[in-house]
Amino acid sequence: MILWVRHGQSTWNVLDRMQGQAVHPPLTELGRHQAAQVAQNLASRGVTRILSSPAVRASQTAEIIAERLGLGIEIEPLLAEQDLDESVMSVLGRIQEFLALDLAGTVVAVSHGDTIGLAIGMLAGQKPVLPGNCSITTVDPHTHEVDVTRVGD
Repeated sequence: MILWVRHGQSTWNVLDRMQGQAVHPPLTELGRHQAAQVAQNLASRGVTRILSSPAVRASQTAEIIAERLGLGIEIEPLLAEQDLDESVMSVLGRIQEFLALDLAGTVVAVSHGDTIGLAIGMLAGQKPVLPGNCSITTVDPHTHEVDVTRVGD
């Protein structure tokens, strides 16, 4: 099972600034608090692995989760945010590559709103929806039902 986690609020989220694949915008204090709440929520879900986009805002979120769960982090470039000049088809291709990886167990994938929205849309067969910061989204592989847990608001 994949638990898709959008990174916590970043300094550029506050400015409503497009981040694209800019890796440097860090989390705000609220973003760190959101990540801690997500980590607490994930503590009872049997997480076996944490993968993160290389962007600082995602890796900081993953680090907070990993510390709480006692796990390491794997940086996965396939989870990067859609670049400003990247096509939706390219992002969908990256998502398909990610899904083809060995993702046994309960995996946390810390990524970005657009990437997660497209992944969930593809997996559930519905229109992509941008998830909120530090939400946890899953898709039942059998029913394609989407479940969103909003934490850290």
